[in-house]
Amino acid sequence: MLKKTLLVVMCGFSLVACGGGGGGSSSSTPTTGGTTDNGSTTTPVSDLDKAKKLIQTTNSIVAYYDGFQDISEQYKVPAQVINETASDLSRATGLLLAIAEVVAEDAQGQTKSYTTQQIQDLIEANSADYKFVSNTLTAKVAGETITISGNAKLQYWQGYDWDKVTADQAWSKVEAWFNDPTYSIYADEAEVTASNLTLVAPFVDTPRTTYNFKIQKDGKISVKNQNNQTASFSATAESTASIVYASNDTIENREDIPAKATISLKGIMLESAGAQFALTELTSIAQKVTFKSGVETVEQLLPLELTLKGTVTYLQESLNLDATIKLNNDFSKPIDVSLGETATNFINANLAVKLSGKLKGANAAPTPFNLDISAKRAEFVQGTATVTLKVDQNALSIDLIARNLDQEQKIMDATIRHANGAFVQVNDIQNFKSAAVQVGNSSYGTVTKNSSGQYVAKFTDNSFIYITP
Repeated sequence: MLKKTLLVVMCGFSLVACGGGGGGSSSSTPTTGGTTDNGSTTTPVSDLDKAKKLIQTTNSIVAYYDGFQDISEQYKVPAQVINETASDLSRATGLLLAIAEVVAEDAQGQTKSYTTQQIQDLIEANSADYKFVSNTLTAKVAGETITISGNAKLQYWQGYDWDKVTADQAWSKVEAWFNDPTYSIYADEAEVTASNLTLVAPFVDTPRTTYNFKIQKDGKISVKNQNNQTASFSATAESTASIVYASNDTIENREDIPAKATISLKGIMLESAGAQFALTELTSIAQKVTFKSGVETVEQLLPLELTLKGTVTYLQESLNLDATIKLNNDFSKPIDVSLGETATNFINANLAVKLSGKLKGANAAPTPFNLDISAKRAEFVQGTATVTLKVDQNALSIDLIARNLDQEQKIMDATIRHANGAFVQVNDIQNFKSAAVQVGNSSYGTVTKNSSGQYVAKFTDNSFIYITP
């Protein structure tokens, strides 16, 4: 989650390098220029007041984000439940995938329906990972499409009962004793429910170059663990994935890596402990890339583009995420990493992140906020980024330049702007000493760091605004 360190990196830099929950000021609230509702004329805002407004706005935004430092305590209960049920949901998914695999293998491309007992017999014949307590699961196979519905209570394999194995000398008396549930320990009972879960996948391993996967819409997996904690996974849209190889073969015989892989997850909903995560979109494109180091070459499947969109809601608070990262390098030829990054061989990438929603932060009630980041590196020695922050009616933009990227000691410059025209420009943030608060070409104050570690803005009218760490 966002903490005050986010402001250190993206907003505060020289002004608020250690964050801060508000500050004192001897200046009065600036008046706004223009016309009032009754038509009378007000005094225009002075450039000095604009300079103060920049620092006051920075203070308000920092105070809001500074409130996230206790976010872990605020969400301790739902976070704990989500953490505990995530493994339950993962294991439930593993069970249903195991069922899909064994019925598809048994059907061998035919259209067949499977009863509860048939499913249980196939699972027990192929795996000792599960012990059914009760079971109403059924399945239908039509080509590569498998649909599973029903409910099962089961326990999960924990390990072998070595005392019993030794006492019975099972290795000499029982054929394949390790698959005999008599010699296994089961625990962590859970109830798994599948509602119209429909998967399309090549579970039967036949020679091919392309493997296509699909989760059809309207399917749902629910789980309740032994502590009566619940979690669910549902699909409100169709999701797909594809893996492409250069040669025609079976998975069992393959030693190469895919030439290309794509995934497109959409409309995925996860719910647990009153928290809801809606994955609107997760798309990724990966390509086989050859890396060269001296005489050695290594092939890897490298993600070239990733998009993530989703929403998290809990009680009255919400957080929306829209993020994209894209690599712009030419990966059609081997990438020489022998000397690390060079002027002709460096990471060329674009990053765009948008965070918005309503979170409390340091406020008593959920407050609207926006955080937009657009970053680009198209040069070996330099990268740029633009950050805009808005908390309720307070807004700032920050232009960032990272220099000397080819050196061990990087340099970061920042220009922090208010919409009224006031700005602070800081060169070499790491070695910040002071910076002018400007409007146009004129300075109306100076930001410095005093001996107590406080950041202080002193203005030309001898007023001060303190931004305390």
